[in-house]
Amino acid sequence: MILADAHAALSEAVSLVRITLPGEARLPELRIRAEEVTVTEHITAAVDGVDDLVAGAIAAAAAAGSHVILDVPGRCLADAALRSRVEAPVLVVGATPFDEHMATHALTPADAPADAGAGAPGPDGAASVGPAPAWLLGCGRGGGASAAAAFAAAMTRCAAATSAGRPRVLPAVLPSLSRTEATRVIEGDRTARTLASGLPLLAALRIVAGDPYAEEVDPQAYAAALGAEFASARQPDQREAGDRLHDLADELQGIRDGAKPDPEDLADAPRLEEWRTATREVRILAGRVYGHPSIPDGRRITTSDLYAIDRTRTWARTMSRYYRLGSPAPGHAGPA
Repeated sequence: MILADAHAALSEAVSLVRITLPGEARLPELRIRAEEVTVTEHITAAVDGVDDLVAGAIAAAAAAGSHVILDVPGRCLADAALRSRVEAPVLVVGATPFDEHMATHALTPADAPADAGAGAPGPDGAASVGPAPAWLLGCGRGGGASAAAAFAAAMTRCAAATSAGRPRVLPAVLPSLSRTEATRVIEGDRTARTLASGLPLLAALRIVAGDPYAEEVDPQAYAAALGAEFASARQPDQREAGDRLHDLADELQGIRDGAKPDPEDLADAPRLEEWRTATREVRILAGRVYGHPSIPDGRRITTSDLYAIDRTRTWARTMSRYYRLGSPAPGHAGPA
């Protein structure tokens, strides 16, 4: 629904086709219908029947001059014939480590990089062989580009542990939705946050559809599609307060146990120069920031609430994120 709404926001006709197995819940009736969006649902008795329904849906959308979004059971991605019909096959991955583990094991042999390369067109221009590998989409992961990078790193670790090869991960993620946001989406409506998530996802899918066997989404093409220069193309951190607090609770537990932060936490953390502790109602940090997901480099900021800082003054954890600490402000040695 979020992706279909992104098409609608661009005034593009789109058909959302949902195919379910017996016993699966159907979508509720939409209260708000965008003129550009058509939603249809089909029930098939077995996975074997999905391919015929997909072929029919694609043909109908093509005849109507409409884009088509397919929502099919995840196990259908193992069907090479079905996947060969889809420009950008995507496996949705939830936010827990178990979801990531299951997604790694759900990848078929055709999803390994060696097989993907074998399916690419040869130097003689011969047609590609085999279906395009599946892309992974992280869901329930607010935080924009930084969350997408963390998801890609997590899936790479899972794949390495299972010898599944390098996974192909989309650079866009979908955030956890509040109850109100989820209700509006399922009714056919939108919020600013769901639209801000859907448009980057649509941009990424259009890029991979044009290069089905690429190992990753071209970052320059993605930045251009988002209408931003490559050097500053950063998705804003769109987590809600609840997401931030859940993340913070997990990180503080890890800091207390001595397991956090690990090198991966700090690798992409923004760096705070000329920093010092400051106060409002609680302790914060202030300084010039570099590498922040939504603030230009060099701008003076005050952070969200400061919850942890290491004894050597090399990193700090605020409510929102980690910061790597550079040089402190002149005459300031940091908190006691």
